Amino acid sequence: MNEEVKKALTELLHAADSMSADVGPSIKDTLLEGLANPLSVDEARALLTKVVEVVREGAVRRGDAETARLLDGDVAAFVAKVEQARARLTGAGRPTSALTRPATPKASPGSGSRGTKRLHLRSFDGIDPAPVRPKPVFHERPVAVQEGFVRARDIQLWDENERLHIHLNQFHQKYGRGPDAEELVAIMQGTMPLPGIDEADQFAIRSLAKSIAVNGVRKAPIIDLDGTLLDGNRRVTACYHILEDGKGEFTVEEKRRAEWLKVWQLTEHATARDREAVIVSLNFEPDYKQDWPEYVKAQKVHEQWEALLALEPRANPTVVRQREIRRDIARKFALSTNEVSRYINMVGLAREFEDYQVIDCAKDKFAVKHRASDKFQYFDELNKGKSAGGVNWSLNQEDSFKHLVFDLLYDGKFQSWQRIRDLKYVYENEDAVGLLRKARDESDVDAGQEEVDNAISLARAARAERRQTGANTRIRVFTEWFLGLPVKAFDGRESGSVTEENLTRLRRVLRHVETYLSTADTPETR
Repeated sequence: MNEEVKKALTELLHAADSMSADVGPSIKDTLLEGLANPLSVDEARALLTKVVEVVREGAVRRGDAETARLLDGDVAAFVAKVEQARARLTGAGRPTSALTRPATPKASPGSGSRGTKRLHLRSFDGIDPAPVRPKPVFHERPVAVQEGFVRARDIQLWDENERLHIHLNQFHQKYGRGPDAEELVAIMQGTMPLPGIDEADQFAIRSLAKSIAVNGVRKAPIIDLDGTLLDGNRRVTACYHILEDGKGEFTVEEKRRAEWLKVWQLTEHATARDREAVIVSLNFEPDYKQDWPEYVKAQKVHEQWEALLALEPRANPTVVRQREIRRDIARKFALSTNEVSRYINMVGLAREFEDYQVIDCAKDKFAVKHRASDKFQYFDELNKGKSAGGVNWSLNQEDSFKHLVFDLLYDGKFQSWQRIRDLKYVYENEDAVGLLRKARDESDVDAGQEEVDNAISLARAARAERRQTGANTRIRVFTEWFLGLPVKAFDGRESGSVTEENLTRLRRVLRHVETYLSTADTPETR
C-alpha cells in the first residue's frame, strides 16, 4: 500500500477515535466495515468523502493542525488514492473503491451489503422523516435510524428470517428455487400448502391483522435502505392481509391504517454489525412486555357489553341484535365474536363466584378478585355443557352444588382446570358429592386435592358400571320406577310434580317406541 495513503488511513482512524463519542465510533466502524465489506463505487466514494470532510472539520474545531493539514486539499484526489491502494492491495485488475464490491440485486440483512435501489421515507399526516433521537440501542450497540413513512406494499419481506427456515427449504425442495415476493407472502399467510403444516394460520396473521385494523401498527418495523425488513415480517404480512381483503372484512379507514406504515430505516452508514445487532436484539432478546391478564381483558369486554345493552331501547334485545352488538365489540377490541361471547360468559360466572365469596362467605373483596383472576380459565370450563348432563347444567341444578364447587375453586382444591370436566359425573353420584364435601373441609390443600381426585374416580367408575349394565336393564329399572309413580306426580299444581318439559320428553320417547314396534317383527306386533 502507498505509504502516503497508508498514513492517511491511519490518521483517519486515529482522528475518528479522538472525536466525540457520538460520531467517532461510527466513522471508525464505517471505515473498517468498508474495507472488509465494500459498497458500490458511487456509494463508497460519497461515503468516504463525507467521512474525510467530517474528520477534517472535527480536527479544525479541536485545533488539531496536523490532521487538518493532512486532509486539507482535494478530497476527491485523496479518495482516488484510497481506491487505487485498495485495488493494488486486493490484486484487482482495475481500480476499485476501497469500500466497494460488486453490488448484488439483493442481500441478506446481516451481510453488510444491500441492493442498489433505495426506498425513500415519505411524509404522512404532517409528520416528516427525521432521525430517531436518542439513538436506539440494539444488543448494546447504538444504531442510527431514520423515522418516516412508506407504503406497506413497498416493503420487502425478509426471505432469510430464521422463522421461515424450514418453510423455505421445503419450497426450494419442491420448486428448485426460492419463493418470489408473492409466494413469500403466501407462505406467511398460510395460503401455500406445505407438507407437515396442519395449522392454516401458523403465524397468527389473521388475529394480528384484526389488531392492526383497529390500532394500526404500534411498533415500527425496521427496514434497510432498500426496504428489506430486518424486523416486522408478521406485521407487514398482516397489513398485506388487510389491504388484499376482498370479503368486506375491513373498512376503508382500517385499510388506510395498514397502507402507510411508520418505519425505522437504517442509514447509509449502517454496517453489517449494526444489522446483526438489530436482528439479535429483536429476535433473541425478550422485551419483557407483560400482557394484561385475561381476567382484566375480559372485564373490559364485559363492561362494554353492559354499556351497549344499556343503550338499547328494549330491555332484552333480540338474539340477532345481541349478535350485532357482540360483532361491534369484537371489532373494537380486535377479537373474534366467539372470543367476545366467551369473555362475556366467563365474567358472568366469575361475578357469581365473587358475590358468593364476598357476601355469603364474608371474604375480602379484593382477595376474592385476585383469586378470580388467578383461576379465570376455570370459568371457561365451568361454562361449557349447558345442555342436560353437561358441566354448566350440573352446576346450575342446585345452588349447594355450585357453591361447593366455588369453595373448592377458591381454596385451590382442583389440581388443574381439566378436573372441572368431570364434575358432570360427580353431580349424578351422591357418594362422589360427599367426597367433594370432605375435600372442602380439608385444611390441607394437597389432601383436599386428593379427595377431589377420589370423587372424580368414583363418579367415573360408577358411570362406567351403569353403562355396562346395558340398555335393557336401564329401561326395565326406569319403567318399573315410572309405573310406580302416583297420579298426583303428574298434576302440575302439586309441588315436585313432573314438569311439562319432561312430559314432552316422555311423549317424544313413546313416539320412538311406537315407530320401533310398528316396524319390528316381534310377537307383540304380529
